[in-house]
Amino acid sequence: MRSKAGKSLLKIYLDGRIDSSNASSVEKEIMDIIQLNEELDVTFDADGLKYISSAGLRVLLKVRKLKGKSIEITNVSDEVLEIFTTTGFTDLFDITRPMRRIYLERTDVLIRSVNGEIHRQPDDNIVKVFHEGTPLGEIKKERENAHNALVAGIPTLIPFDIVAVGNCYGIVFEAAGSLSLAQAITREPERLGEYAVKFAGFLHELHEIQVGDEFPNIKERYRGWLERAGLFLSDDDRRNINALINGIPDSSGYVHGDINPANVIMSDGEMMLMDMAGSAHGHPIFDLQGLYASLVEIEKERSMYCSSTFGISGDNCVKFWDIFFPAYMGGRSEAELDKMRTLLGRYYVLKQRLLSVLEEKS
Repeated sequence: MRSKAGKSLLKIYLDGRIDSSNASSVEKEIMDIIQLNEELDVTFDADGLKYISSAGLRVLLKVRKLKGKSIEITNVSDEVLEIFTTTGFTDLFDITRPMRRIYLERTDVLIRSVNGEIHRQPDDNIVKVFHEGTPLGEIKKERENAHNALVAGIPTLIPFDIVAVGNCYGIVFEAAGSLSLAQAITREPERLGEYAVKFAGFLHELHEIQVGDEFPNIKERYRGWLERAGLFLSDDDRRNINALINGIPDSSGYVHGDINPANVIMSDGEMMLMDMAGSAHGHPIFDLQGLYASLVEIEKERSMYCSSTFGISGDNCVKFWDIFFPAYMGGRSEAELDKMRTLLGRYYVLKQRLLSVLEEKS
């Protein structure tokens, strides 16, 4: 039986017929594979599955019971789907039909993001292709976030279907402008200041949109990270990070969670969001600190970070921030701006400590 283990996901391929004549051997093969990869989540690819009897269904139920949660079964044919539907398995498993398959050239890359690449199709639609091994549930969640953002009045590209791209999954978005904000700055560096001020207004308007529980509380995301990393942090680090999280005022305003010049699309002169996986509600400082880190602090530690990530020189990233920040803050005094810069710097140090521990232990 074929299987493929990724960083967090084990994919097991179901083939042929699974019935009383071979269910026991299929079960043993599946359980042996899972035992060798017990720390990974499991998904089944049913592209080659022609038939499954009640004996085979019981095998899938045993896997679900072992993992203690719903499991994805992808590429299910109409014939097998009818069996799943009749037996009520569509309520027990996350089942999807075969996806539309598309083919892209690597030269079509528009943006590289943390969890994938964004390509332009020949029809000018945009496809976000996720890294191989990204769970389908995570991709569905990002599509749902994009849809919810659209409904809430947040300027984002319209999401269409989830597709197969090679061994990966992707989301198709409406056709839009051909440039990210980062690319626009690179092509027209003389307009950097204009773009920085426009982006400040755009982000300020985003943060004014009230979304509440339509999106998760971003503070809870940080508390979850802290809980996972807590055993590996010093008492001082743990107290400082916890105090910083608790000290940030609650808010029901929208935050993107990973805002930067690469995931803002220029469409007919207007700015629109991409990469909605981190969408949440909370205080604007969560977006500001991430932007400050990516434009200023990380470049200090890793020379050429800005140019390799955004295609913008380190000097121009700092210049962009220096124009953006006071414009976003809306005429605050220099003393107030300095106080906020200090807070953002402190936030960066503690967050980096937290995330570095999680990365080491993953």
